[in-house]
Amino acid sequence: MKKLCAALILALCLSLGGCSLLRGDPASVADSGDRLVGVYITSEYLDLFDIEGYLNGSMGSFGGGEISAADAARYSGRVYAEVTDGEAVFPFEGEALISARFGSDGSSYIGSQRGPHLTGGSTNVIHSDDMDAIELSATIYAPAGEYIAAYCNPVYQEPDGSIYLISGQGLSTEGTGKMTQTIEHSTSARGGEPGSGMTIELSIEARRLSEKYAVLLYGAEGALISREEYAPGALPAELSSGGAAYAVIEDYSRDADGEASVERVLLTPGGGEEFLSFTHEAGETWLTPHSTRLK
Repeated sequence: MKKLCAALILALCLSLGGCSLLRGDPASVADSGDRLVGVYITSEYLDLFDIEGYLNGSMGSFGGGEISAADAARYSGRVYAEVTDGEAVFPFEGEALISARFGSDGSSYIGSQRGPHLTGGSTNVIHSDDMDAIELSATIYAPAGEYIAAYCNPVYQEPDGSIYLISGQGLSTEGTGKMTQTIEHSTSARGGEPGSGMTIELSIEARRLSEKYAVLLYGAEGALISREEYAPGALPAELSSGGAAYAVIEDYSRDADGEASVERVLLTPGGGEEFLSFTHEAGETWLTPHSTRLK
């Protein structure tokens, strides 16, 4: 009878469109000894909440309404990663933005892991007497004009080195503009060891795909030396300057109104600047970035 009642309550919860099963930030209920080390970005929500366990454990006090943060911590599931060669591999598709400690105590190191669809941003390490902090940031691009959701699932590392994730909150775009989500977590210094802090800033930005590119090489006096066009995805990772003083890459696309648009980026040989172009592979959610430099 108890199982039958639990099943009926579960069915009722699922049938109520306005029913919210979770409240509060899942990151706020992580074990005090575990450190936030990154996020794992998925295009679908990871439902790791053990609703059957919650209902079975709360039959005597079930009164409806929202589940508290304390109960969410108790019944929220974890998915552990397989750690191999300095990478945390989870059993479902996603984009990792992680900076964790890998290896044994005798030869451990801090390693960064970034998914292939993430671009830009930085990894900043801040040391002080009582705190070691890391700041991670990156952007992931989605096709303009399409509804896209990105779920930022917090990734934690236990004191023994194990890495797991829990379900996170999402951000979405209707195919325009840019949205940013920030996740933070810190632990206090204890046992002679400094505390740790992590701040993660992820942006999702809609971008229109380019129709073609043109590379223009110029001499020191500004005279045009050559002009060559490339199809999307055909720009090489390195362009030869051939003695040119600089190059201008023209990016031909369409604006939000469908009108022709051209953006220009200047590159100098060995100057460190890069031009980012994008392609959208069949079956993939995110745009794939390609970097081009002038040598």
